[in-house]
Amino acid sequence: MGMAYGFVVSVMVIVIGLQAFILPAAVWQGDEYDYFSNIREHGLAFLSDRMLHWSMRPFSEIVIFGYGSLVNLLHRPLTWVFLSLTWLFCAIVAFLPFLRQARIPVPARMLIAASLAAIFMLGHPSADLFYWPMATIAHLPVLAAACGLVLLNIANILSGRAEALLLTLAMTSSEAGLFLGTLWLGGRGFQALFFRNDLPDRQRNWLFFPAGTWLCLAASMIFNHRVSIGGFPYTPTHGHVWASFAASFSPLLNTMIALQPDELSRGSTFTGSAIAAGLTLKLILTGALTALFMTCGIRPALRTLILPAIALIGAMYLTIAAAFYEFGFLCCQRHETFRLDLSFLLILLLAAALSTILSERLTFLLQNRAPAKMLESSALAGLLVFTAWTGYWRLPGMSLAIAGLPLEKAAHQRLWASGLSSGTDMIYQQGTSSPAFYYWYWEPGTYHAGGPGWDVQSAMRYFGKTTIHVLPPSSLPSVPR
Repeated sequence: MGMAYGFVVSVMVIVIGLQAFILPAAVWQGDEYDYFSNIREHGLAFLSDRMLHWSMRPFSEIVIFGYGSLVNLLHRPLTWVFLSLTWLFCAIVAFLPFLRQARIPVPARMLIAASLAAIFMLGHPSADLFYWPMATIAHLPVLAAACGLVLLNIANILSGRAEALLLTLAMTSSEAGLFLGTLWLGGRGFQALFFRNDLPDRQRNWLFFPAGTWLCLAASMIFNHRVSIGGFPYTPTHGHVWASFAASFSPLLNTMIALQPDELSRGSTFTGSAIAAGLTLKLILTGALTALFMTCGIRPALRTLILPAIALIGAMYLTIAAAFYEFGFLCCQRHETFRLDLSFLLILLLAAALSTILSERLTFLLQNRAPAKMLESSALAGLLVFTAWTGYWRLPGMSLAIAGLPLEKAAHQRLWASGLSSGTDMIYQQGTSSPAFYYWYWEPGTYHAGGPGWDVQSAMRYFGKTTIHVLPPSSLPSVPR
């Protein structure tokens, strides 16, 4: 059984390794060019204006400001370095406390952490969340904080300090994190008022820190934040609060059930096959995790799972409503990916609840060696089936990404060499446009300063050019499948 655990963990590590292997192909979009141009021109004044009048995200805004300042100093994009460090930081936040403190066998701890990390990357498009610096630093820390909260909660080792730090990180990274933190803190407040004995004084005292952070963020958003809802086609939800809330129930239900590899960020919806596949896959994952939790001793009190579940579901719902309100449709890929990954955390909570219930009723299974080994084997098999099925969806894009990695690196080098060259013209060389990491497509053609294309204009501004020639994506002779 030890070898079986090692094999499944190795599979998960390979999945994660393949995703990390193509990090050098990650690219900037118009946001980086525009943001880093403003850093160069306005310095700290731009950072303060951004947080006061665009989005109150102290953590992510300060980090991206530091990254942009370093790039401007060195004249190198450092994209894969920044993303690698962000991935590493988020992995530490999500998994290290659980790996160090959980009172469950080490192989099970390693398997849970590795499986979750791999699963977050599968079952849906992930380029916009994992391979775009501006989006990654805003949303991946929120997912990491939510994951850490759930893992420590189901393992019954969530300390007041860890809870406070994770909530603060989530709330200061993006609006989605603020939604999550608002619901979590609201639940804790209710618990303190009506179920005081369930919340020890030491843990309750730690919550003053994230509560104070929440007050500062809320006050800033209310008094200084400008919400722009212009520039998008009118829809019945665009700019209408109650219509946005009403329209969000069906997408929430679909997100909790479905999975699919197709792009959803341009307003399309889950297909019937996506809902059927997602239901099957999530049932398999629920069964696998339930069996694993039963055998490794994860059996939390059911009442401790209510608050995380409400916070996760509420955060998913509010991000959907916010998209309907601001954009009029479900934009963007990073938001959809984030919500689908939260649905995996809901499965984690459901599996923990089922483990508690079934362990009490099926004690004889766990006390006998043969049935217990069968449960473990079923858990490992279920995780492998989920990974193989969703990994097959990712295979074409990943194959193109790996095969095209030399072309991607060469394209990036030519782009920056042209951008930093003397003169007023530059050539913008696009990569292979693999869906594994490449999301935004730039229409080929020649553009001039003051013309159309916000993202192209931002690139010209960053490099100090007046003309840019955007080339079509590089192509491979054949794409492995």
